[in-house]
Amino acid sequence: MSVALARPAAVRPLRVRMIVAWGIALALGAAVYHLADFAARTLPRSSPLEELAYYPSGRNVRVASLGHGEVAADVAWLRAVQYYGAHRKKDNRFEHLEHVFDILTTLSPRFESAYVFGAFALAQEGQDFPAAERLILKGLENNPRSGRLAFEAGFLYYVKPNGRDLVHAAEYFELAARLPGAPASAREFAAFSHQNTGSLAVAWQLWKQIRETTGNQYLKELAEKEMGRIQTALETGRADLVKARLGTPRVVLH
Repeated sequence: MSVALARPAAVRPLRVRMIVAWGIALALGAAVYHLADFAARTLPRSSPLEELAYYPSGRNVRVASLGHGEVAADVAWLRAVQYYGAHRKKDNRFEHLEHVFDILTTLSPRFESAYVFGAFALAQEGQDFPAAERLILKGLENNPRSGRLAFEAGFLYYVKPNGRDLVHAAEYFELAARLPGAPASAREFAAFSHQNTGSLAVAWQLWKQIRETTGNQYLKELAEKEMGRIQTALETGRADLVKARLGTPRVVLH
């Protein structure tokens, strides 16, 4: 994966925490990829998942599962992983991926990892961001108290191909910071995203909350520094003083 994340010197310390977040995302992605590769090589090739394209979607899929929704979800998950692995190695074409993950998450609406993996696979390798967005928002609709899914929704927008969507990223990072299960860095991502959309007053308040609630001295000092920079930008009308020059990350799992 190559990521262009240029930042002013004053916000470079935040890079460490963001690199850690990227590292975790890559580690999880790599693990899923290896699982997919293993599944593609070992699961029966006679049913590579094309049959799932004909499964009913929406509410009817529960009827089709004949009362065995969780078992059907397990099968759908294995087939989804197999399908991803096979096409990841072969042609990077994922024509049925959205349908498969819609089936899977309808059968098992609390399966958060399915929303996350499916959304990032659709956005980054499937190059279908609208489908990715639909899936992750379905996850939040089914799990409205999930800080993890709110954070992942923010991150999906944060690394959106062909141009970050920091407005939506900030919205979901901020939501995640108020919910249980979100990473500790959710509020920092929210502050940074707001700061780079020009929502300086909101960013200032978020950095203030970080300064007042964190027990980490480094993070406290960073928050104070960012608050000072934002205050100067507000007084001078120079929002550009606190905006980083952000490239568009390209996420590739090897």
